[in-house]
Amino acid sequence: MNRLAITKISIKNKNFISYIALNDKRDFIDFELYSSENSSLNNIFIGRVEHVVSNIGAVFVKISATQKCFLPLSEVEYAVFTKKQSDKKVICEGDELLVQIVKDAVKTKDPVASTRFTLNGTYAVLTTQNTGLNVSKKMPEEVRVSHKELLKSLCPDHEEKGYGIVLRTNSLQASSEELTVDIQKLVEQYDAIIRESRHLSAFANVYQPYPEYIRRLQTIRNFANESAESGTESMYDGIYTDIPEIKAQIDKFLPYLEKQKLIHFYDDPQVSLSVLYHIEGNVEKLLANKVWLPSGANIIIEQLETLTVIDVNSSKNLKSGKNKDQDFAVLSINKEAAKEAARQLRLRNISGMILIDFMNMEQKESEDELIAFLKQELKQDLVPCQFIDITRLGLVEITRKKVHKSLKEVVDVG
Repeated sequence: MNRLAITKISIKNKNFISYIALNDKRDFIDFELYSSENSSLNNIFIGRVEHVVSNIGAVFVKISATQKCFLPLSEVEYAVFTKKQSDKKVICEGDELLVQIVKDAVKTKDPVASTRFTLNGTYAVLTTQNTGLNVSKKMPEEVRVSHKELLKSLCPDHEEKGYGIVLRTNSLQASSEELTVDIQKLVEQYDAIIRESRHLSAFANVYQPYPEYIRRLQTIRNFANESAESGTESMYDGIYTDIPEIKAQIDKFLPYLEKQKLIHFYDDPQVSLSVLYHIEGNVEKLLANKVWLPSGANIIIEQLETLTVIDVNSSKNLKSGKNKDQDFAVLSINKEAAKEAARQLRLRNISGMILIDFMNMEQKESEDELIAFLKQELKQDLVPCQFIDITRLGLVEITRKKVHKSLKEVVDVG
């Protein structure tokens, strides 16, 4: 049975919160590291326009005395201004407006902001990206219909006010009363942000989201208790933490998990969760370039700023010559490498363009089998990850959406 663990660790003299999913062999199957320092990601600020650079389609907005962010000029049409310098210009220096940080700063790059907001509740998400009322398609049709009716009754003026609501899959765990409270809280929060921000000064922080690991837990389906009722195969038997404040936050923000007794406090003064699951050692492996495969082959991962290259090596465990047995052996190593490469992309949170240099195979059927196998492995990723093509040089091209910083960026930047 798989399980989740959330705890604090220290790497390179920096403190982090680690989110780990493990299988019954205690191998990492999912992993993310969050800086314990305050992040501005998903916070909403009253920003002040510092520069408008039309030729590159950019607006640079200050969100504090020392921090500015990048706002695409195309976002201006959705802007909620709290102070306007000129009615004749769409946007100009000195204007103040609401912005939500959608990408953290990376090295020399400023944070990226948006004027379209997302507010997260326990079971629902409020968004100004669109004004529809939607329910997760993963829910049974009869439940979706009843939930949509509830949304319509609670949010009759959503289009006029410019927001939409999406009910998460975990709303299956909630009663109508709990959903009502959650939705109303989000709408009231949104109304308060729009109303009160007009009376606040620049750089005010008007919205702080749940901790990142809370948002991550909201996406998890098929916990043991839920699966027993639905008849589906369970994915996790529970969530374990040895940090009291983390347990308190999960209990507060995700009460349905506490009610199902899925939150377990690990209390062993001799062996911490970090030591029990060898977290720091696993992180060191995930930061290394070389990953050994069970066959004795290996893959080399070179992670650059805009490109990641993965090279598959047999490590001299193949005999020379060309025959069917040799081609089968190469295919076997390539499939082993494909499985591990997909896993490493998830665990290291690598995004952007990825090139994989598999070992050459003589038969077209073997290549087709490898690509089909790789596509299946990529489907296990919660982050959109897509096979693109094979280049003329025989390199497999993949893209993976940038959702969070990579492990390397988190550790280096901290």
